[in-house]
Amino acid sequence: MEILPASDNSIYDERETGKTHTSFRYEYVLFQAIRDGNVERVVPDIERYIHSGFVVGRLSSNALRQFRYWAVASISTAIHYAILGGLDETDAYNLSDVYIRHVDRLESADECVDYLKEKAVELTQAVRQAKGKKSYSAHVKMCLHYIHIHLHEKLTLAAVAGAVKTTPEYLASLFKKETGRSLHSYILGEKLEASKDMLVQGMDSTEISNTLFFSSQSHYIFCFRKKFGVTPEQYRKTLMTDAG
Repeated sequence: MEILPASDNSIYDERETGKTHTSFRYEYVLFQAIRDGNVERVVPDIERYIHSGFVVGRLSSNALRQFRYWAVASISTAIHYAILGGLDETDAYNLSDVYIRHVDRLESADECVDYLKEKAVELTQAVRQAKGKKSYSAHVKMCLHYIHIHLHEKLTLAAVAGAVKTTPEYLASLFKKETGRSLHSYILGEKLEASKDMLVQGMDSTEISNTLFFSSQSHYIFCFRKKFGVTPEQYRKTLMTDAG
């Protein structure tokens, strides 16, 4: 990577030296691969981009901050292309936050480059998985997104329908038609899946049932056992045994 010198008159200097930022078309090829979920293409595209002698602007007088800022800018752009490719925007922005926090801890330019390569592949795989999911109507997509980010609330058909600007009757019928499940069944399943992560984090059944708005701890345990064949505590012990 070549870094342009800091200048108050960049256009003049670029005309004098003949050096300017690398054309966006080289980045675009890489970002297209991310948007398309093309894991096979993204790796060689990254290598071509990194080893093509690309030129970026001066972002900081500090060498390490220069690479960190460049990494953050690259992550932000890649995340937007991932969303365009079909990755849920909440998931995408959460990944972005994680990636950027990690960049802030990197200590060299090589670490920044290696980390970006690794996460570009991970992000592309996430887009591919998102593309593999069934395509839904706008109302059902909004419904799924709303449930995803409001899972720690009491979710009713009326509340979700109101959030996506339609009637409960229409949403119930449409959701069942497109997903093959009732809205209640889907919400319950998502809450139970989320509770598995909470168990891993050390939360007990009372905390989980309160957080996920189950009617009671016993109701949560009953639903968990019905779906997974074990109680929450048995599930936690199995994980601890496997980890040991």
